[in-house]
Amino acid sequence: MAAQMPGVAPEAGPILVTGASGLVGGHVCFALRKHGYNVRAAVRDPQAAKAAFLKELGCELVAIPDLLSDDGWRLAVTGCVGMAHVASPVDVTGAMEEKALIEMAVSGTERALRFAAGAGTIKRVVVTATMASICGTQRETNPDHLWSEADKNDAPQTGYSKGKTAAEAKAWELAREYSDLFSVTTVHPAVVLGPMLPGQAVSSTMGLLKQLLDGAVVPSTFGLCSAADVAAVHVAGLRDAETAGGRYLVCSRDQYSTLEIVQMVKAGAPEAATAIDLDAWLADEKVQKMTPKKPATDNRKARALLAVGDLEAPEKFVRE
Repeated sequence: MAAQMPGVAPEAGPILVTGASGLVGGHVCFALRKHGYNVRAAVRDPQAAKAAFLKELGCELVAIPDLLSDDGWRLAVTGCVGMAHVASPVDVTGAMEEKALIEMAVSGTERALRFAAGAGTIKRVVVTATMASICGTQRETNPDHLWSEADKNDAPQTGYSKGKTAAEAKAWELAREYSDLFSVTTVHPAVVLGPMLPGQAVSSTMGLLKQLLDGAVVPSTFGLCSAADVAAVHVAGLRDAETAGGRYLVCSRDQYSTLEIVQMVKAGAPEAATAIDLDAWLADEKVQKMTPKKPATDNRKARALLAVGDLEAPEKFVRE
């Protein structure tokens, strides 16, 4: 296998970010621009209103209309030195067919990396994976197990987790195939909640938060992370030599319940919580049975990379 490629500096050339208008993609663009990078932001339609904020950030917009098509890719990668492949289907409502979710995730990842190889100039690729490709059956044998980068999902259950687990496997397969051209890093966020950038449209997991703010009672427990922390790990994945070939889990050490989230909103931003009925939450039988695990995750690797004592507190980014 070829040696790992060095990180790419801002002056080296542009970075392509796919899925740039989404929650994570927009924050990756913002963070890269803040660090002095030229950013080529790939969206379905550069003229769409939801892409306007990317122009305000100083990004160059290019069109990649469909993850299942080659249209737009060759132009998008030309001259780039790095790629953050963020684009992937996120199905919060469960409306998408499982087969379609898996195909979009895997084919999109494969297409991105093969076009990166074809460009001949891309040296670093960061793929936005998910915590869902980490959490498997480990707690069946050890209920106290803390999720970490050493884990892999050995039994994905949903279309989303199946697609993202298979897409990550494809990314590492292609990383080996093209190891003489570029190095790959994967970033594994938990549930990403805010903050939104000015002009950014609600999308992805922020749709769940909107449901809660609109008064829906949705019993669930999961780890949380801020879009800003996720973006910072993407930047490090492109810039820092030591991240090449690594997996990085971005997640709070504790799990949180959706009840705790609405309580955070009530306490920190009551003006946004007028539709939340805590009595309805507390009376719900499924809510009463929620037992978020604390602690649940070993996030030392991401904290060390970002040189922080802890990742951004959910109380802060949920409020924002």
